[in-house]
Amino acid sequence: MNGLIISWLLLPFLLAFSSALWPKLGWWMALLCCGATLAVGLALSFDPQPILIQLVGPTGVTLLLDGWIAPFLLLNALVCAAVLLEWGHSHDDPSFCLLVMVLLGSINSALVCHDLISLYVALEVVSLCAFLLIADRHKFRSLWIALRYLLVGSTALLFFLIGCAQVQASHGSFAFEGVSGATTGAQALLLIGLLTKSGLFVSGLWLPRTHAEAPAEVSALLSGVVITAGAAPLVRIGQATPALGSVLLWLGLASAGFAVVFALLETDVKRLLAWSTVSQIGLVVISPVTAGLFALGHGLAKACLFLLTRRCPSRRLESWSEMPLPRSVALPMRLASLSIAGCPLLVGYLAKEQLQQQLAPLPVLLVTLFSVGTAAVYTRLWASPIERLGDQGSAADAGSPAGTPFQWGVALLMVALVLGNGLPLVGNDSTLWLISFKGSSLLKSLGVLLAGWALHSLIQPWRPRIKLPDLEGFDDLIGGMGIMGTALVVILSW
Repeated sequence: MNGLIISWLLLPFLLAFSSALWPKLGWWMALLCCGATLAVGLALSFDPQPILIQLVGPTGVTLLLDGWIAPFLLLNALVCAAVLLEWGHSHDDPSFCLLVMVLLGSINSALVCHDLISLYVALEVVSLCAFLLIADRHKFRSLWIALRYLLVGSTALLFFLIGCAQVQASHGSFAFEGVSGATTGAQALLLIGLLTKSGLFVSGLWLPRTHAEAPAEVSALLSGVVITAGAAPLVRIGQATPALGSVLLWLGLASAGFAVVFALLETDVKRLLAWSTVSQIGLVVISPVTAGLFALGHGLAKACLFLLTRRCPSRRLESWSEMPLPRSVALPMRLASLSIAGCPLLVGYLAKEQLQQQLAPLPVLLVTLFSVGTAAVYTRLWASPIERLGDQGSAADAGSPAGTPFQWGVALLMVALVLGNGLPLVGNDSTLWLISFKGSSLLKSLGVLLAGWALHSLIQPWRPRIKLPDLEGFDDLIGGMGIMGTALVVILSW
């Protein structure tokens, strides 16, 4: 069994090397890696017995596979496969498939690592792959955004590495369990690194501008799976350290409320989706029980929405009411939006219902308020009329890439959003699933959606007049990490 797991972890890296020698097979090799990850995720879903692997001695590399990481692995496999299907096997750039394979393998490694130094190495590889995917040598601004992402990520991981050293000095190993006995400074440094990689609160201010410049496929990867490489270990460490778990609860709520305000006032569709990611990932980390299910629902829907943006007639939302979208774009966009907003029958609804079952009354009230804001945000994506049958030559179709008459990647994500309710994932209680479709839960969900529509209608006339501060400069990103670090030291010292 241990040999099979190690082979699975090494497979994407070995096939990535092979694809450099045989680039025409790179697309098929990448899909094979996605299939292997999907198989492991499904196996852990149906048989969640933990598997602990100790390599290089008792203080060396530790791997832990259990049912808790199953939804994260499924998300990684499905989003990467959808991006590859949208990209197409006949594309001229073979390096994309190579980078997707290395990214897939490094995120898988980050999810199964159970020691801090191995996690650090995996996150560094994730950062490097994301940098190379974002960068476009033909666009100076794209190069700067990619370099900015790499500099911010490397700075955050430097803080994380210093925290690792302090944990090792006090505990004698890099095990996650040693974090609970580490100093306040070490815990703060570890949190800063993972908060930045997760895109949370002020540490996640790199997301909107990065998404605005990155290609749609790369934005889908960033919002769908890259941020989970930091979020999943963050929740895992918080689960093992109760003091950090309570801090994560309030940091997650702060991130959800802070970002939804910016998303409500944003006029660029990709930046709106990026702000929504900062908000939704805040809800992922506030409960270890539902983290995987919530991340799965959000990642599938958000990756779908980013893939659809390249087929939209314009990124400026104020012009959408005059530009009809083809059904192949409008219908998946509405379905994915409804899932994130919490519409019944979709994974997003079940995740929110089960999240509120795990929280105290005050957090439940805040989550409900933020859900109203989220519904208002996604109401704006429904402003464009749907193209009537028989209409030809729409702006969206004119902008669609050649050779992709059917959106196989989007279709895969749509099926997963519906069928994900039936998987025996951690936090996905079938009994609660049945109860949640009765009476009060359905009325509450409908009330949240109607309140979101009312909030959107209320602020629509005022939106052009409200200007929020620009917090996305490079100095703001580095300064934000410093402020968060200081605040965490103070909070954890209480």
